[in-house]
Amino acid sequence: MLTDLENKVLSLIDENQVIRWTQELVRIPSVYRPERGEAEEPAARWVESRLEEIGMDTAFEVVEPGRPNVIGLWRGAEGGKRLMFEGHTDVVTEGDASQWTYPPFEARIVGNKMYGRGANDMKGGLVAAICAVKAIVASSVKLGGDILIGAVCDEEGHMIGIKHFVERGWADDVDAAIICEPEENHLCISQKGVMWARVTATGKMAHGAMPLTGVNAAYPLAEFLAAMRELEAAQIAEHGQHEFLGQPSVTPTILSSPVQGEAQNNVMPAQAEVVLDIRLIPGQSPEEIESKIQAACDAIRAQDERVTFEVEVLEARAPTATDRNEPVVRVLDRAYRDLTGKEPIYGGVPGSTDGTILNSRAGVPIVTCGPGDIYIPHHIDEWLGLDELIEATKLYVLAAMRFLGVVEQDL
Repeated sequence: MLTDLENKVLSLIDENQVIRWTQELVRIPSVYRPERGEAEEPAARWVESRLEEIGMDTAFEVVEPGRPNVIGLWRGAEGGKRLMFEGHTDVVTEGDASQWTYPPFEARIVGNKMYGRGANDMKGGLVAAICAVKAIVASSVKLGGDILIGAVCDEEGHMIGIKHFVERGWADDVDAAIICEPEENHLCISQKGVMWARVTATGKMAHGAMPLTGVNAAYPLAEFLAAMRELEAAQIAEHGQHEFLGQPSVTPTILSSPVQGEAQNNVMPAQAEVVLDIRLIPGQSPEEIESKIQAACDAIRAQDERVTFEVEVLEARAPTATDRNEPVVRVLDRAYRDLTGKEPIYGGVPGSTDGTILNSRAGVPIVTCGPGDIYIPHHIDEWLGLDELIEATKLYVLAAMRFLGVVEQDL
């Protein structure tokens, strides 16, 4: 049940402004295109201005040229907890703009939907968090702890923004984080981990008419691929199906031979290479999978020592799981029930988010919960439902007030 104070703060949300600010941010293209000198900085400056306008303490930290993180802090009572709302300012490419029904950066509203690249993933969620803090500030309530908004760069790439955030120590005092990614305001308490590995088999280059004068790298790589299929089956047998994430997977995504130089019909390349996209569920670890990949390579090389293997882990992000009894989960659960009169839907995130880094590297309990259709990110005609946008803003208000508590109020 909502209290009088909560209803007062919720009444201070300017719904038209939430929509208008989302449009403004979507209209700032923030695709990372270094060849054109385009990146997240203009969008980050917009966020910085809104945070300063609210009255938050802000930090603007350049991770790479044109790629900053923006951090806003609203201080409550000293010694209290700190709740983070996390979002990213980068968006993926719009692709062929002529294929869009409406211009991809126009943020046009048709009916109850806003169309535009980044509206769903995830500028709407970021604006919802900003506007939630704005309503709390306007209410003059003093919270029992701090709210931190982190708007970071490069979530769609190698996540250098959130890694920098953690390395700089910003996560050290964060007690819990709500990741504002598009999940239809479901409570997603688990995320798949991801591991990308490049495996290169090296033999000896030769003329295609005289293959015995060389060592064909294609056959040992083919054996390795068969071993990876067996590894996937073994991991599924061992770890089974996760309640929200399904089964783990080992997927070859890029095959290259030769690795360098031009391919020719009559040349047997010295090298063959594969990139694996490995998705992990709770109970698995990147370190364990790496050791099994290396063991497979060693077993194949033992049959022919003229072949060598190199295993390079390009990226490793552990899977995450947040217990339903974590305070931030309980707070969101009750807030959703009181706000909507409905049971919350629990789920998991099939990919990885910045929350993966917050959890695995800084131990921050995370819940991914934000507005937007789960399946529309990265699509042409990406859209955001305006009702969900407003609902998320209200949900974030209640989450902050209940997680941190209120120590002073002025009704």
